[in-house]
Amino acid sequence: MAALLVLLSVFVGYEKGPHTSTTVVEYYMYYIHVATMVFVGFGFLMTFLRRYSYSAVGLNFYLSCMCMLEFIFFGGAAQQGLFAGKISRIVLDLPLMIDSAFCAAAAMISFGAVIGKVAPAQILWLLAIEVPIYVFNVWLAVDVLGCLDMGGSVTIHAFGAFYGLGAALVLSRPGAGSSHPKNGASYISDVTAMIGTVFLWIFWPSFNGAMASSAGPGLEDQQFYCVVNTVVSLTGACLMAFTVSSFVENKLNMVHIQNATLAGGVAIGSSANFAMVPGVSLLIGLCAGALSTLGYCFIMPSLENAIKLQDTCGVHNLHGMPGLFGGLVAALVSIFGAGANTALLPLGGATWWHQIIAVITTFVISLCAGALAGWIVGKVQIPSTKQKLAVEDLYDDSLFWSEVEAEEESSHVL
Repeated sequence: MAALLVLLSVFVGYEKGPHTSTTVVEYYMYYIHVATMVFVGFGFLMTFLRRYSYSAVGLNFYLSCMCMLEFIFFGGAAQQGLFAGKISRIVLDLPLMIDSAFCAAAAMISFGAVIGKVAPAQILWLLAIEVPIYVFNVWLAVDVLGCLDMGGSVTIHAFGAFYGLGAALVLSRPGAGSSHPKNGASYISDVTAMIGTVFLWIFWPSFNGAMASSAGPGLEDQQFYCVVNTVVSLTGACLMAFTVSSFVENKLNMVHIQNATLAGGVAIGSSANFAMVPGVSLLIGLCAGALSTLGYCFIMPSLENAIKLQDTCGVHNLHGMPGLFGGLVAALVSIFGAGANTALLPLGGATWWHQIIAVITTFVISLCAGALAGWIVGKVQIPSTKQKLAVEDLYDDSLFWSEVEAEEESSHVL
């Protein structure tokens, strides 16, 4: 906190006015929507853990604030040229605030991969390390490689997921996976998690369209397309999640409904601002919903058995695979939809292979960086913290929160 106080005092200042009420209201509205997704949506979605709901909401709140403040320095410096000597002071404006919430979203996705398995102090440092790497990856993917990623399928969702999964591979240990008796939901905790799902589902169009600028020829309708394409894709994912879940398991599975219904918003992100017929948006959502549901049914258990990957919230299924899928879809749209979207393709016919390279580099950087960061926080002993948790204390609030009693054996009541 002291470091953030110094950095934001010395290197950051507010944007000089005048600030018209129209501009403030427009950007602040989108900020509210994105912040609601981060603090309410992601926070409550992770309350499905019946003994870890305090930490799910509480740590989500605290860590998101930390990541936002950290991004204001690192992200602002990268965007505005502080590191290159172009400016001496970062200008904090509303678009930068929205970008900081995007960074917090990526961090909370990473949090979902390791939640319950590692101590809060370790999570704090894991996500603190993530922020500058996130900033670097956005610069490389978008500014250098020209990645199409208006809604962050690649740079937010895929990056956050595989960073968290890389850390989970290193930090997880035997007995901490899906077989752990506290790694599960109750009837009530599943209902509270659905609150997060509904908030995310409703506000996702704002997430994908918050930074869609309407300035310049051919760009006037970007935010309109972001909203309508995302809504159509989300509805497709919802329909497919219910369909596949009931077909595979003969009953509806609440885990699938909480998560796979959102996969359409992830997958459409990279191409949300493109002019396309509603059928294409619907197809993207249908495919994403099916991919995510099948991930929970088959891919996630296979990965846990094969490589001991312990993914608490299933971020690989909701954010990882749909995020990569969305990045590759944008490559296809840049080819087959080029005629109607010329203004969005500054690289012209080379866009598709630049897009594929950006997807691959994001996957490699996030997975390797997450594994390295996980190794660091696992090896470095942090003084005055309960860093080493016994297996029986995992997924349990009682170690870190007052007024939460330890669960006795056979006391689990739905």
